Amino acid sequence: MRAFRALIFLLGLSLLVLSSVPSLAEAAETDNSRGIETVVKYRLDSRYMSQNEGESGLELMALEAEITAAIGDKIDAAVQVPLGSGMTGRGRGMHFGNAYFVFKGKIGKPTVKVGQFVVPFGNLPYYETHTRILQTLYPYSLGIRIDPGIEIEGFLDKDTEFQLAVTQGNGPFRGDIDGNKVLMARVSRQLQIGDDDVRIGLSALKGRLPVFSVMADPLMEGRGAKLVQIGTGMLVEQDDPEGFADKTRYAVDFEWYKGIDLIRGELVFGNDQGRSANGQWLLFEHPLSYKTSVVAQLARWKQFSGDWKGWAVGLEHKLRDDRIARVAFEQRRANEMGMGMTMNMLTAQYIIEF
Repeated sequence: MRAFRALIFLLGLSLLVLSSVPSLAEAAETDNSRGIETVVKYRLDSRYMSQNEGESGLELMALEAEITAAIGDKIDAAVQVPLGSGMTGRGRGMHFGNAYFVFKGKIGKPTVKVGQFVVPFGNLPYYETHTRILQTLYPYSLGIRIDPGIEIEGFLDKDTEFQLAVTQGNGPFRGDIDGNKVLMARVSRQLQIGDDDVRIGLSALKGRLPVFSVMADPLMEGRGAKLVQIGTGMLVEQDDPEGFADKTRYAVDFEWYKGIDLIRGELVFGNDQGRSANGQWLLFEHPLSYKTSVVAQLARWKQFSGDWKGWAVGLEHKLRDDRIARVAFEQRRANEMGMGMTMNMLTAQYIIEF
């Protein structure tokens, strides 16, 4: 694990040097003998959050640099550098930690990704949850989003894509908590139905992963969000191996461009050491104009310890190509081990990219 962390550190340091020194950056773009091109994008994500459960106020969600590099024709690299964030615990690891190499073979052949990356399950490969208020089911269905490992991806034909991955199951920049590995596979196909473009995906996963309490929001509560012990239902800390379970997950996901509207959905089912787990997620986006759109979401998750049901509505407005404002209201009703609660969350987001 130390060797892997050293590799990630060297990757980030190398890309930072290449991107921050003007003479090197210029040479990378013009000297074909070096064959290195780097691109740096900075992002500021600030949010005001008001909720009936927990604290309210202005939060710095992310001040970050995203650095990508093409090293010749055969190797790509990417690293995400958080320069500042109020996120903590495993929730932080669901947003930050991308750092990987992609090794490419001949044109049309599969590529190999090595490092820390977004796992290929459900809508995660296509729906960028990191920059959005509304999330899919992954904090509860998987317990991770970014994980270290190796992935092979490619095309079975021009319309069918596949991903196969082996990861450690404990999130980025963490040691392997139990020695077990997580195996996952995803295949998706692009279809044309009338005038509509539709992508349908099938995913499968098996491995030991954290199980979060349905009464907590792992993304917003940081280290305060508890895990659930599979045998007793007792709450434990985030680094306690007793809060992990052998998970089996299957998912059907889709992305449907119906006229001017975009509909995304995900159906997840499986078990935690033999105990049923399932959930559904549906997101609808409708543009009011080129710059403004409305969004609505329905979601549900159920596991051995309890369940929650939620809905959300939101508005997005593009101020400029590099500035976006969003506002969303979300309500969630959760029940766990005989206790119930209602969470109301109002979030305003302002993103600047430069």
